[in-house]
Amino acid sequence: MDATGASAAGNAVLPTSASFINKNLLELDLDYLERRGGEVIPCENADSGSKEEESPADSLDRVKVVFLGAPGVGKSSIVRQFVWSEFSEEYKPTERRETFYPSVVLADRLYELKISDLPAIPYFPVSSHLEWTDFRYYGLRSATAYVLVFDLSNQDTFQYIRTLREQIYEARDMRGVPLLVVGNKQDKLSASVASGTRYRDIVNLVRKHWRCGYVECSAKFNCRVVQVFRELMKGIQAVEGRPPSPSPTPSQPLRAHPHNSSEKCIFL
Repeated sequence: MDATGASAAGNAVLPTSASFINKNLLELDLDYLERRGGEVIPCENADSGSKEEESPADSLDRVKVVFLGAPGVGKSSIVRQFVWSEFSEEYKPTERRETFYPSVVLADRLYELKISDLPAIPYFPVSSHLEWTDFRYYGLRSATAYVLVFDLSNQDTFQYIRTLREQIYEARDMRGVPLLVVGNKQDKLSASVASGTRYRDIVNLVRKHWRCGYVECSAKFNCRVVQVFRELMKGIQAVEGRPPSPSPTPSQPLRAHPHNSSEKCIFL
């Protein structure tokens, strides 16, 4: 579904009157519902109607990051390259939410991340009730930060996140909620496209008007993937009122098992 369709779909389902909705549903604490889950699954595939299973460490402060973008832009590839240092040439559409639990260290502080890689969503829910009915356990409205990904080689995918960003800002208070825009597939960005007006307009819009972080990367070649998460965590530290982080050092992944993201710590 393109961005125009996503916006139209969102408008089509928005209720004109909330009198029939139980007030308690409107105020559903989805984090509370998530915490009622069972044992940890470092990477889980969750059906939209199934119960989410959470880490026992959920009693600790956790940075909840939601990755969003149009189909095929490489959201999953970025996350998997960062967490597991792997990349697959085969494209498999994300059909269910996948959750990863790596740890990162920035400026001598340890952060426990909960990264949610989601399928393309038709719209961003304007209430907890709509999130509960249409995006159960996605945690869209309770995210600590958002990462919006588009394909640099297919700039039509930027319109999807542009519309999605507008919906996010209309649906919740974004003060204190960092948002990072990522242009993936830098390896496929041709010189002619990079020198074009549309490309420059996108970069200027994000950096000057949206005033949020912007990183271009290549998940395929693991180019600037760590920088994506460094910029994300710098945004979170800025919200916390912490001073700017020192100059970056090479990432130092410590892993116990290639697919156990809960036991991996990355120095940013």
